[in-house]
Amino acid sequence: MYLRTLLAIFLLTGIALAQGSLPPPKDGTTIYVVEPGDSLWKISGRFFGNPLFWPRLWEINPYIDNPNRIYPGDVIALKPEQPDIPVVKVEPKSHKVSFEDIEPPPPVYYYSRGGTEGFITPGEWEHMGTILTSEPTKILLGTGDIVFTNVGSKNGAGTGDKFTIFRTSKPVLHPVTGQRIGYKVQIEGELEILEILGKRKSTAVITSSYLEITRGAKIRPQEPFVKEVILRKGTQRVDGFIVEAKNNTELSGKGDIVYIDAGEASNVVPGNVFSIYTQPRKAHDPDAHKDVIIPGTLIGKIVVLEVKEKSATGIITESSRQIELGDYVSLDI
Repeated sequence: MYLRTLLAIFLLTGIALAQGSLPPPKDGTTIYVVEPGDSLWKISGRFFGNPLFWPRLWEINPYIDNPNRIYPGDVIALKPEQPDIPVVKVEPKSHKVSFEDIEPPPPVYYYSRGGTEGFITPGEWEHMGTILTSEPTKILLGTGDIVFTNVGSKNGAGTGDKFTIFRTSKPVLHPVTGQRIGYKVQIEGELEILEILGKRKSTAVITSSYLEITRGAKIRPQEPFVKEVILRKGTQRVDGFIVEAKNNTELSGKGDIVYIDAGEASNVVPGNVFSIYTQPRKAHDPDAHKDVIIPGTLIGKIVVLEVKEKSATGIITESSRQIELGDYVSLDI
């Protein structure tokens, strides 16, 4: 009888998720104002008791173009509304359009591996579960491998659900100040649940692998990722430094992913372009008998792909020499 009750609860949960219904929000709250660090995943977990409801929350907030791009101050509806919309009959009118009337599309940067670039977060990235082992047992895992996870019916997961595989690195230290700025999150791959085996157990298949995956890797529900950003100039001066590279190297070049110490708090948005400069240095002027400051040299460009509160992920699109950790960046305005 107990097993039947559990099965019924699980089936009802799965049906609710599949049909796209949202439970009533906790405390009867109907709207929510986004705070720093929020995401649809976190908001769904807070108000509906299950972060897997985030696609339904996105669906009733159609003004959100990208679910990964919500900002402090945004107003999120927690309950769908069905207002009466009057039908207005419009008579078609002819209108001549010349090429001068058509605005050219905005410039776009396309990154084919969108979703794999990783980022820096102030704390360790929240996870839902862990890869426990594989079948057969392996040290290194890759695309097509069958694995066991500790995600199950207790998490509201179901067959076909997709998850991101990731690891959080040791703390990242600022190359100039030496202060800790956060943790680097490395996206290692994606997996899909094959079968729910219990409250905290399931089998899954790795559908994509971008880095070497091992037992103990963390997983969380997959979120939509963006492969293209509209290039746009900044609205104010923002300066910073390259603080880390995706490939864990001191030197980077064109096509490499790097992380800078400027983000949402400085009004940085995806599509912003930063110029990269060498750091200013001192030189001795023998005629004036004093040291002078030699300004930095322009050596490259970065297009911002993803933004966090105090950091941003970007790709180097131009470089005239090797880019180093600690190189100075300035937002193009």
